[in-house]
Amino acid sequence: MLYSPSDLVRYLASPFASWMDRYHLEFPAAITPDEATDDSALIAQAGERHEQAVLDEFRQSGVAMVEIHARDQAVALEETLAAIRARTPILYQAALEQAPFAGSADFLLLDDAGRYQVWDSKLARSPQPYYAVQLCAYSEMLASLTGGTMPDRFGVILGTQERVEFRVEDFIHYYRHIKKSFLALQQDFTGNLADRPEPLPRGEHGRWTSHAKQFFQERDHLVQVAGITV
Repeated sequence: MLYSPSDLVRYLASPFASWMDRYHLEFPAAITPDEATDDSALIAQAGERHEQAVLDEFRQSGVAMVEIHARDQAVALEETLAAIRARTPILYQAALEQAPFAGSADFLLLDDAGRYQVWDSKLARSPQPYYAVQLCAYSEMLASLTGGTMPDRFGVILGTQERVEFRVEDFIHYYRHIKKSFLALQQDFTGNLADRPEPLPRGEHGRWTSHAKQFFQERDHLVQVAGITV
């Protein structure tokens, strides 16, 4: 089974939601996730428009760029590695993998020192903590794919168009702690709903929010006291 950096982000926000995702993958007919809200759909659409705007800016810059569109992971990895070996300055949707993780990075940018950095487009106006986990995962996969060392930095292009760089070494230990905990959750998965982790009272449970509320109701949990929300 392959996981994505987004799976790590979901685990960071809610181990309960992460477990429920796995359960739904294993037993799709046994449980129904919540429908996407109008707000979440609008946010997703705005994020896609921002990514497209960043892509268009790179296209118009005149700098050589390779866009990876292959749906087959093996083919996409080959195309990505070929572009990296050719020292292409910009790669879009670069396929990366280091089992058990795989994914596509928004952008790989060749820096002045001749090393690739992972960059992501983010709609937010300021950096969020989970960015570090996601981009450390991509950076680690990039190093594995190329057989090189970890990139020194990664970056985000915010909704304000501001570009913000971060040092990998400032976040790598935190990322590896989260990854280890996530993989332990997956390894210990039993498929028994009684074994799912208790939802965090203020966790972001996404499409499993109603199930988190039901969890607390069934146990008459203190979280149901007025003023405490799921």
